[in-house]
Amino acid sequence: MSNEICLGVLGLGRMGMRHCENISSTTGLKLAAGSSRSESQREKFKENFDAQVYDNHFGLLDDPRIQWIVIATYTSQHKEWSLEALRRGKSLIIEKPIALSYAEADEILIEADRQGQKVTVFQNWRWEQDYTLIRRVLDENLLGDICRIESRITNYSAGWGGWGAQGIAHPWRLEKQYGGGVLLDFGPHLFDQLTLMIPSPIKTIFGKMERQIWSKEVDDHFWAEILFANGISARVEASNNHRIPLPRWCIIGAEGTLQVSGEKTIEKNTARIVRGFHEFKQEMVFPITKVNSSEAYYREFSKYLHQDAPLPVSKESIRLTMKLIDAVRRSSDLGEAVIIT
Repeated sequence: MSNEICLGVLGLGRMGMRHCENISSTTGLKLAAGSSRSESQREKFKENFDAQVYDNHFGLLDDPRIQWIVIATYTSQHKEWSLEALRRGKSLIIEKPIALSYAEADEILIEADRQGQKVTVFQNWRWEQDYTLIRRVLDENLLGDICRIESRITNYSAGWGGWGAQGIAHPWRLEKQYGGGVLLDFGPHLFDQLTLMIPSPIKTIFGKMERQIWSKEVDDHFWAEILFANGISARVEASNNHRIPLPRWCIIGAEGTLQVSGEKTIEKNTARIVRGFHEFKQEMVFPITKVNSSEAYYREFSKYLHQDAPLPVSKESIRLTMKLIDAVRRSSDLGEAVIIT
C-alpha cells in the first residue's frame, strides 16, 4: 500500500511484540522499526519482522521515516520516553496506562499540544466481545433504566506478576519501581469501559487498595464504589487473589439483569440476561467468543489516519481515567470517599 504510515515500537517486551504483530497485519500501517536494549528481544524481532531494529531507543526516535511511536516500556518509563518522542516530532500510541498518575499524563498531553503532535492510548478492551455485547444490550434498552453496574477482573495466577518478556524471572508487576499493581494494570481498562457506558459526571468515589498475597509493595486487589450524578452506582474491582472468580459483569436494570461469568479463559464465559419475573420470566444466554481486540484497535487507528475517523481514544477519556485512578489512591489513603471535580 503506497500510503502506508510508518510506525515504530519502543520497547520489545511481550506487549511490544504484540503491537508489532498487530501493526504488521493492519492495512494502511507499516511496522518500520523497533528498539530494545535486550539482545535476545532484538533477535526475536529480526526473526519475525521485516523491519529495522535499534539497540537504543534514541535511534528509533531519530528515524526520519517514522511518524508514530508506540511506547511499550515499563509504565514507570512512559512519561520519560513519551516526552523524548514528542520533542522529536513524533505522535504517540502509549500502552495503558499512559503514565503513573494524572499529573504525569497531563504533562504528556500538554507537551503534545505544545509540539503539535497527537497522543492516544492503547485501550483495546473497548473491542472485547463481552463489552461490545453489553453496549448493544444497553443501546437496545433490553434492561430498562440502569440502576447499577459491577465490573470485575478476579483471578488467581502465579503468572500475573511476571507477564512480560522475562516471565517469572522478572515479575515486574509486583514491584513499585516499575509501576506494578492491579490498579495500574486493570484499572485503565475497567474505568475506561465504565465511563463510556454511563454518560454522566461522577460525583464521588470510595476505594481501597490492598496488598494481601503477592506483594507488600503494590496492590494485588483494589475495589472502588462510584456514584454518578444521574443516580447510577457502580463497582469496579480487580484482584489476583480469587481462586474462585466472581462474575465479570453484573448490570441491574429496572426491567432486567445481565450477568457475564468471570472465568479466566474467555471462551468458557457466557452472558445471561433475565427479564420479567414468575411466569413472565424470560431468559437469554449468549456465548462469549474470543476476538482479537488489539487488531480491532489498530483497524480503528488506521481509519483515523486514512478515513478521517476520530482517534480511538481521546484526550478527554485519557484524563478522566487517570483522574479516577488517582482518586482510588487518595480514597484508600484517607479511608473515605472523595469528590470528583
